[in-house]
Amino acid sequence: MVTLPSDKEAFVAHYDQTKDHLPGRNLAWLNETRAKNIALFNDIGLPSAKTELWKFTSLNPLKKQAFSAPETSGQAANDDLPRLFDATSSVRLVFIDGKYSASLSDTSLPSGVTMESLAAVLDNGTTNLDQTRMSRPRAEEQPLVALNTALMADGYILSVAKDVSVEKTIEILHLGSGKAESTHHTRNIISVGSGSKATIVEHNTDHGENVYFSNTATDISVDENATLHHYRVQESNRSAFLISSTEVEVGKGATYDSFLLNTGARLARSDINVSLAAENSACHLNGTYMGTDDQHCDITTRVDHKTPHTTCDEVIKGVLSGSARGVFQGKIIVHEQAQKTVGNQSHRAMLLSDQAEVDAKPELEIFADDVICSHGCTSGQIDEDALFYLRSRGLSQEQAQALLVNAFLADAVEAVQNEDLKDLFLVRISDWLENNPNKPA
Repeated sequence: MVTLPSDKEAFVAHYDQTKDHLPGRNLAWLNETRAKNIALFNDIGLPSAKTELWKFTSLNPLKKQAFSAPETSGQAANDDLPRLFDATSSVRLVFIDGKYSASLSDTSLPSGVTMESLAAVLDNGTTNLDQTRMSRPRAEEQPLVALNTALMADGYILSVAKDVSVEKTIEILHLGSGKAESTHHTRNIISVGSGSKATIVEHNTDHGENVYFSNTATDISVDENATLHHYRVQESNRSAFLISSTEVEVGKGATYDSFLLNTGARLARSDINVSLAAENSACHLNGTYMGTDDQHCDITTRVDHKTPHTTCDEVIKGVLSGSARGVFQGKIIVHEQAQKTVGNQSHRAMLLSDQAEVDAKPELEIFADDVICSHGCTSGQIDEDALFYLRSRGLSQEQAQALLVNAFLADAVEAVQNEDLKDLFLVRISDWLENNPNKPA
């Protein structure tokens, strides 16, 4: 194993040490792409408070760590793996420490769905991989994506053929083995063909309480008249560092529906960038985050309305206790030609302690004149009048506060269309309230 401090020079040195062993090392175009991106990362470095998009989230705790880059994938027994859904209603793909485990995955996928390990595709020299999916717009704003591109060791390429309605939920488990303080850079590609529908649920969790760093980049295309429900459950241990960046292209008449439930990690940052590039395209970006102790949760979104008749709805709610910190940054950009746009954004946070803190930065950039757009951000303590009312009806202080917090977060969960998933999220919220060491007294 190679031990690497988490500064810029260490990551560059790690690239120099491992570039000849990364998957796809015989592909000239990929070697060029990796080299270009590590050079970009070396020029920019890790984001700091001087970086506008990172002014509220410091990576100093990450920089103080030393990680081990495992040379082989972690292992886990099949009966140790958490499963969100019954096997009869879902298929599950398993990644351990960022690497695909075929032996632990359900390899019989629904008709019209294919999944390949990125490492296997690159090592096989497959030429039908869209090379443009390995680059990003505004790359200079995303140094950690550049680092991911340079060091990506595995991930998945998941495709849904056109005119396919996938009945089973596709569950993707990202499991930290807990055996080492590791770092992994995972690259994922999702393609949903025209006229198709699919539900993908990604689950981040781990064994143990070890520190590790997961840096994930996901690129998604939702073709004409297709619908992708993309849900994420992030409940890693409170020593972990998780950073993810998702880039979505939504086609004509298509819908990208997203929900994030975030309860884990010491530092969790989720960037979601959506391009509504064709008429009647739509996205729903919803979620809840819950933090306690010194946890830090950052949700940063950007939606580009590029053509007429596009729609975006965004509802994010958070609850913080202890000395936890939450960050929400949401930008809606309506380009000049994007008339008849509808874009609504809402972020609300409830603070359960005097030490908890939230920073919010909603932005609207509108260059068209026939639009309906709004944004709103609020944060505050629990409603004392509502609390008094419930206490007067015989509830204890703890019961009353738990009921109010549940109701506050459940409002965001109502956006989830799948009833099984909605129930799952509500149970996770209740579990967090019950197990929160800083729950209201």
